[in-house]
Amino acid sequence: MINRTLLLMGLASLAAPVALPAASQTLRPQMDLETARKMQDGCLAFAKERKLKVAVAVYDYAGRLITFAYMDGTPTAVAEVAHWKARSAATVQISSEETGKWNLPGVPGIATVGGAVPLFDASWNALGGIGVSGASVEDDIACAKAGIAASGVTQPK
Repeated sequence: MINRTLLLMGLASLAAPVALPAASQTLRPQMDLETARKMQDGCLAFAKERKLKVAVAVYDYAGRLITFAYMDGTPTAVAEVAHWKARSAATVQISSEETGKWNLPGVPGIATVGGAVPLFDASWNALGGIGVSGASVEDDIACAKAGIAASGVTQPK
């Protein structure tokens, strides 16, 4: 009969080489909910001051919605456009003002109207995108930038 202690020691020694050291994984910078909400709230405050009715969406770098809000009286279609713009900026990592110049109408996932800004940290790591819709293109862009400023996210120069 095999000694139980020896059997357990033998099984433990077989499992040991399978474990990977924790240091072998690299964490990537990510947008958190608190920062996304600050961005959203900063944009909404900007719009309220100017009596604009907008919808604002913030997505992470992988195109997953983090936060979304729309002002009272904002049409449903405007809300959908804010999602479209934000997801495009997040996944393509280029502003919708710029992708609008590409003359690619109807390409899935690529916003062609200004109002979305991609988000990066100071080291150019993609964090996501913010999209605003409901006002003029210029006001949508300004609102997105006001939201970024309110969040404290430092965009690269």
